[in-house]
Amino acid sequence: MKEAEQTITELRELRRGRGLLADDVHARIGPRLRFACGIVDTDPPAAARRKLALSITDRCGRLPADLRLAVLAALALHEATDQQFLHERMAWLAAQFDRDPRTARRRMDEGFRMLAEQIDTADDARLEIYNEFAPDGWYVESLRSTLRLDLELPKLVEERRIVATVDELDEIVASLSALRGMEPPAEADEIRADMVYGGEIIETHRPGRAYARFVVRLPRPLKLGERHEYGVEFIAYPRTRVPAYPPAAVLRPDTAPAVRLLQSQDSFWRGTGAREAVAAEWCTSGGGG
Repeated sequence: MKEAEQTITELRELRRGRGLLADDVHARIGPRLRFACGIVDTDPPAAARRKLALSITDRCGRLPADLRLAVLAALALHEATDQQFLHERMAWLAAQFDRDPRTARRRMDEGFRMLAEQIDTADDARLEIYNEFAPDGWYVESLRSTLRLDLELPKLVEERRIVATVDELDEIVASLSALRGMEPPAEADEIRADMVYGGEIIETHRPGRAYARFVVRLPRPLKLGERHEYGVEFIAYPRTRVPAYPPAAVLRPDTAPAVRLLQSQDSFWRGTGAREAVAAEWCTSGGGG
């Protein structure tokens, strides 16, 4: 209990003034939060702020929706809460709940308590943002895939929720590749993609016949730690040429994909977050399934 109270005290220190947008926030990060967020003495102010924001944003994703909003607003991590003072952010929060500011403050305090419990009971003190498959600037927090094999041209629809790891993220990349041996014999069979929602494809790159990368422009730039959802639809080869295929995504090491495949026949592999070349090796070696 003593440790939790200390963590709550450190969180309350961060909410003063402009919250995490304050110029001096790096100097107000307490020892427990520094340890939990992997902040070291050699980190420059910008790096310390970035680690802190990403760690808190990630953990807030596990809070109830109302408490998550309260914590993000208090610390100025919500896109609509860049006000200079805490009481102004609490007034905004109260309006979202259609309650008075005292209710908003109670939600904030409750959110801080639950967040402190997460920080103090976490098995891993450091939040590892990247893995070897992840690009700079963002990662996939959740993935839902639907593969239609009952169509002449199989269709893969992916719905993803991403988290920005930098400020002003305005573009991401969606890609798809075929397993070795499935290279299309003609341009008519090339991989194609269309956005379902959440962005616009502005560039297409085809380094090879069996691989395509699509640059997606987001509706607006994302702030550090901000989430965004989008859906993309891939169409590639006739179903007669499609073997069991592992859906791949850039995932956090501690995040399991939620994959749902609709099919009329054949089998499927559960996605692991690895690129297809790695997954193909697992399939042939018997290392995964």
